[in-house]
Amino acid sequence: MKSRKRMSLAGKFALSEFFIIIFLIGISQIVVELSFKKKAMYDFYTSAENVLKDFSNSINIFFTSKEDVAKFFCTSDAVRNADDTIHSFINESGTIQISGYEKSPTEQRIRTVAQEFSNIDKDTSEVFFGTKWGGYATNLSHSKSGGYDPRTRQWYKDATNGGGNAVITDAYQTTSGSLVVSIVSSVYDFNGDFIGNAGLDISLEKLTSILSTLNFGEGSSVVMLQKDGFILADTGSRSAAFKNINDLDIPELAEYVKSSATEGKVMMDNKLYLTKSIINDKTGYEIVVCCPIKTVNESFQRTMKQSFIICVVLGVLFALLSSIFMRKKLQPLKIMVDDISKNAQEIAEGRGNLSNRLNVHENNEIGDVAESFNLYSEKLQNLIGSMKNSKTSLSSAGEKLGDTTNDAMEAIEQITSGIHALDGNLKSQSRCVEQTSSNVESILENINSLEGLISEQSESVQGASSAVEEMVGNINEVNHSVDKMAASFAKIAKSSEDGAKSQEALQQKISEIENQSNLLSEANAVIASIAEQTNLLAMNAAIEAAHAGEAGKGFAVVADEIRKLSETSSEQSATIGEQLSEIQSKINEVVEATEKGVEGYAYLASEVRSTDNLVHQIKNAMQEQNEGSTLITDALSQMKDSTHQVLKASKEMSSNSQTIIDDVGTLQNETNTIKESMNQMGEKAGKINNAGFALGDIAIVMKQSINDIGTQVDRFTV
Repeated sequence: MKSRKRMSLAGKFALSEFFIIIFLIGISQIVVELSFKKKAMYDFYTSAENVLKDFSNSINIFFTSKEDVAKFFCTSDAVRNADDTIHSFINESGTIQISGYEKSPTEQRIRTVAQEFSNIDKDTSEVFFGTKWGGYATNLSHSKSGGYDPRTRQWYKDATNGGGNAVITDAYQTTSGSLVVSIVSSVYDFNGDFIGNAGLDISLEKLTSILSTLNFGEGSSVVMLQKDGFILADTGSRSAAFKNINDLDIPELAEYVKSSATEGKVMMDNKLYLTKSIINDKTGYEIVVCCPIKTVNESFQRTMKQSFIICVVLGVLFALLSSIFMRKKLQPLKIMVDDISKNAQEIAEGRGNLSNRLNVHENNEIGDVAESFNLYSEKLQNLIGSMKNSKTSLSSAGEKLGDTTNDAMEAIEQITSGIHALDGNLKSQSRCVEQTSSNVESILENINSLEGLISEQSESVQGASSAVEEMVGNINEVNHSVDKMAASFAKIAKSSEDGAKSQEALQQKISEIENQSNLLSEANAVIASIAEQTNLLAMNAAIEAAHAGEAGKGFAVVADEIRKLSETSSEQSATIGEQLSEIQSKINEVVEATEKGVEGYAYLASEVRSTDNLVHQIKNAMQEQNEGSTLITDALSQMKDSTHQVLKASKEMSSNSQTIIDDVGTLQNETNTIKESMNQMGEKAGKINNAGFALGDIAIVMKQSINDIGTQVDRFTV
């Protein structure tokens, strides 16, 4: 067998372990990286927020201290004693050197105090005071432009609006070109009268240097902005101070500031930055930290690289140790493979020794495989030995099979000749059976024709009988309906008579009501007459009361009331008379309608009685027709019974004829079956004969094959 270069199982196992370890390391690196990045971002935002809060508190302290300095300056005696002797530049032109002109004692004292404050506080670039008369005093000795009026400056207006409280102004550019933020406050003399505004300037360079104390890592920067978006300080670019955030060509940062978000991500210079911001509650300044995300993740990346290198080295060492361990454990398997390959090579060359066994004793899967192989070899050894022992027996059996086959062929030839003779007799019997079957079928056809005619007659009688029975049923239903009609007409007649009686009673009641209404009319006429007489009596009483004068006033009142009662009674009597007239009119209409109803009920009762007589006549006619239909039905029933008897006899004849045909057919089928069986026996005998020849050939081939198998089996050592 030609050997091939291949990797050992131990090497493959070690290489697989190495790649699995590298894969697991990669997965863990990705998972750790994702979680650590989130953790790093969270830590950055948390630490940045804490630092910014501390810094914001520092800013509060810083500006509070500056406000205290400004208040001390504004409440100093020299400032509160200020007057209109302080130099004014309003009516001057050109550039005026402050150190060049003569100063009043008041201004000189203010300058001295201002210089002392500036010397004490190194963060202050200028201490100044602007009076309500337009004068201006400062600790500096630089030049001033002619026409300068402090009262028109924004810091002066902010201080005035502060109402005596210290105010932090927006950043602005001084006349000397410096960028500053001022803390200003109003000044009042000892009488409490307003005399001007004073303050001190803090350079934006100072704010930038304060911000520079914050360090969030390489590439990070801190920006301080006013509410209007102007930058007060920027540790990343000092040239950005006093520029609007929208003018820096950093749209994402400008959008972040505009959104008032406290944290986020922005792109600057093609780099991703994490941003954290806080609003100083004292100044309203927004402090924004911008830190590259690379800087945030720098320590993590360094740790990940180191851990990856360590994991790879450990993976290589583990793979080498696993390879050595597996090589030692797989050594018995190599021995087993070599032995199996050697035995297979010998078997392929035709000189196999089945008595060889694997000499491997391991208490594991390899030992189980070796034991199974040895058991297989033992079984194969026993099988080959049995085949060797059976070779001689098979040879003698093959010779006997050949002799037996020759004897069987001779017997089959004799059987074949007998089958041919019997086939001729069966053909003659089959022809006779076919002739008998034809005659019986002709008789059966005649019987079937007769049965068809009888069936048609039976169906006709059945149909006539059904029609008559249906007519009888219809007559019965008509009789039943006529009975119902008669009963209904009787009820209607009775109801008509009762209605007529009710109408007559109603007419009598209405007549009585009419009489009562006539009596009411007469009573109403009497009341009207009484009312008229009462009215005349009241008129007479009134006349008599008038004749009596003062004594008859009370009687006049009574007479007047009687007259009113008489008029009211007359009006009510007239109304009652009208209503009684209407009632009498309606009663007359009801009387007329009742009379018509009585006439209608009388006519209806007459018509119902006529209709009831007609219904009785119809009922008598239907009873006579029902009796005639019953006679017809009885006759058809007798005819139907006779037809059924004839049809039954015809069917019995047909059944008997069919039985004969079935018997003849059975005989013919049996004859054909026997004939086919004889043909099949002939064919089978031929096939058996051919099989005999084939068996002879097989016996020869079998003998040759047994000899060949014996030759091959003899090559094995058992």
